[in-house]
Amino acid sequence: MTRFFSDHHLLFSAVACLFALGACVEKEEQPTKSNYVPFPPTATPELSPKDLKLLQRDDFVRIEPGVFQMGSPDEEEGRLTDEKDHTVTISSPYYIAKYEVTIDLWNRFLPTVLKKDEKFYLTDEIKRSFIRLRDVEEGSRPLPWILKLDPGKREFTIRILEQILVVFEKSLALQKAASAKKKKVSWSPEEMEEALKQFKKFLHRRKNLPITFVSYPQAKSFCWRMTERAWRESSIPREMVYRMPTEAEWEYACRAGLRGVTGLEDGNQLSGINANLDGSQKEGIIGKVQYLIAKKKLVHANREKMIYPANAWGIYDMHGNVFEWCQDYYASYPDQATDPSGPIRGKERVRRGGSFLRSAHQSRSAARHSVEPSWRGSETGFRLVIGFPL
Repeated sequence: MTRFFSDHHLLFSAVACLFALGACVEKEEQPTKSNYVPFPPTATPELSPKDLKLLQRDDFVRIEPGVFQMGSPDEEEGRLTDEKDHTVTISSPYYIAKYEVTIDLWNRFLPTVLKKDEKFYLTDEIKRSFIRLRDVEEGSRPLPWILKLDPGKREFTIRILEQILVVFEKSLALQKAASAKKKKVSWSPEEMEEALKQFKKFLHRRKNLPITFVSYPQAKSFCWRMTERAWRESSIPREMVYRMPTEAEWEYACRAGLRGVTGLEDGNQLSGINANLDGSQKEGIIGKVQYLIAKKKLVHANREKMIYPANAWGIYDMHGNVFEWCQDYYASYPDQATDPSGPIRGKERVRRGGSFLRSAHQSRSAARHSVEPSWRGSETGFRLVIGFPL
């Protein structure tokens, strides 16, 4: 009897322990709500009057905080399924460049080995000036190697043009000196001076074309080089950096307060007339079609006379010209967001704005495109932002 009671007592104790253990396990396995945020938001630092003065620049536009509808409505012409219409809040001001990063700016901040200097053809006008300069130089002194290049071939780079410019200026000085002494000259100083002026314009345009064939990591590295230099020179506030815009910052600035397909004019017209895109087919144009146009080439950032109009906030070439890298990995949109910067990991980065080879549909404010970060192509460049670190 004692053993029976003892055995039952042990069995009861074991069952009780099992129930208690199960309750503990069940309690431990219950999900707990975490407040952990991988990158906790920080308050926007207050900038001093001195810092704000540094940001008063003619090459950047200040973008004020605000709320806007990102993406496109279902009825928008050219809309794709990844453009979900949703509300986005931009809580901090930032400064976006009026122009895309140019070859000149890229080469100014990089060592020789990293500079971009692709070969190209001369225009007919510059070709004639080159041949005439060669004729002048050939009769007076040993011909520089740069003048032995074939003007009809794709052999010229910005660096070569800069060397030719030096020869051109020296040759003009000699022609002027000879003319002053009443000596016969093979090219009158007046005509040569006009040719030199056109040559300088051509070189200026080439240097101010948008940089292309740039990967996302290369663009990122360039931003950091710019930041380091700016901090050393105290040309931007220490709290801010040069970087690429987030996808939301890009679209906010591109729309410039408009809700249509573009930030240009009334927001409802986009073609080869008001942007450097492929406007050769009626089906790819949005709005009233006056005539079809397709230039099929990049346009330069000539600040004195831009070819296409700025948007309502004074920013140029947000549509067409070149695709612009954004900070974000490509992903589906959330329902709503504040200062979104995309997921922390992914396979492809976002490009925005279309290009000189793309239609108006592909160059709308809401149009999204993505490629691997290592991609480098003739349609891809980027635009700078001065903003707080992400």
